[in-house]
Amino acid sequence: MRNFIILTFLVLISQSKAYACSILNVDIGTSVSAASEKFDFLETFDASAYGDDFSVRFNVPAKDYCEDSNLESADLEVIVYNSQIVGINILSWDPNIKNEVYDFTNNFIGSLGSDLKNDKVGLKDLSLGNLLIIYSKYEHQEQIHELLEITNNQLSNYTVGEQILDANG
Repeated sequence: MRNFIILTFLVLISQSKAYACSILNVDIGTSVSAASEKFDFLETFDASAYGDDFSVRFNVPAKDYCEDSNLESADLEVIVYNSQIVGINILSWDPNIKNEVYDFTNNFIGSLGSDLKNDKVGLKDLSLGNLLIIYSKYEHQEQIHELLEITNNQLSNYTVGEQILDANG
């Protein structure tokens, strides 16, 4: 319930266009069946195929789930464990498109300041209460990539590690 209140607060303080952004309208801990109303790709989720030992990561184009966000090349990752949403990530891998996730975070979640605007690596913690929200810009193979991670304290362990299977193949 607390996550719902926190996420509702974030949505209310964001610009009104956030309502058209399904990415921010699904609470961490929501059941897959309820989340599939916003994320139609979750309709294919079959808990019996994965068991209790694995999280499942779905990867889709972010622009399909957030109108007016300018997430043209970013990916949306939704991580499911035990038939509930445990993590929502937005990733930008295209080195030719700069600050795509940075701009999204500034416009829909909160100010990142100007330090991370350029090709400077680093991270900013925008967490609120139990909700963990981390923006990071990092270098991989001499290219800058961006990542926004949303989870909570109780479920964050299910969003990383070798126990994550990719649902998309």
